[in-house]
Amino acid sequence: MGICYLYGAGTYYSDNTEVPADKDYVIAVDGGYNFLKKHNIVPDLIIGDFDSIEKGNDGNILSAADIPIISFPPEKDYTDMYLAAEEGIRAGYTDFAIYGGCGGRIDHTMSNISLLAHLASMNCRAFLIADGYIITAVKDSSFSLSAEGMLNPALNLKAKKNGYISVLSHSDISEGVTISGLKYEADDITLTNTMVLGTSNEFCGRDAFISVSRGTLLILCEGGAVL
Repeated sequence: MGICYLYGAGTYYSDNTEVPADKDYVIAVDGGYNFLKKHNIVPDLIIGDFDSIEKGNDGNILSAADIPIISFPPEKDYTDMYLAAEEGIRAGYTDFAIYGGCGGRIDHTMSNISLLAHLASMNCRAFLIADGYIITAVKDSSFSLSAEGMLNPALNLKAKKNGYISVLSHSDISEGVTISGLKYEADDITLTNTMVLGTSNEFCGRDAFISVSRGTLLILCEGGAVL
């Protein structure tokens, strides 16, 4: 199975654009369609309440042909990005890359970080591309970083070899947290979502391993990404 790419209406931090492979699933999340159209990437699905998408001169919301569209009213319980991720899961994907999910309104950024935790609870792995950082989440599981700083070769995500890595608890309590291969290591400790103990660890160019026995961790890696 390929990767489900979610392109939102937030900020994009690179002009380098990688065209997803045929096996990948590309979802334009509302105004994320503006970015895809600019880079001549045709999505497999367009979803949203369409409050941030550019309207054509003819007044139509979309000028795309033969692209499935799922429209929601602005008054809804879930964000467009959440609903897009659910469509990705429904299509059978378990690996997600979220672009345009940061910048602008801080509440949207925070909700997309929470979405990482939700996807982790669904046995999925998702990466949110932020400004100089790549964020992911793990639940009752583990995460490895290669000595080359690679987060996910398939997504061209690469952490800085000497960059910062923060490991924070998203759940109220995260038990059995083990960190090895980073500057500051830990063995079977407990973190809570009111602690900042895991902030500003450092990648040392060694293979690194982060795990949690019970709970959800957010892992924020200083690095870069090719779109």
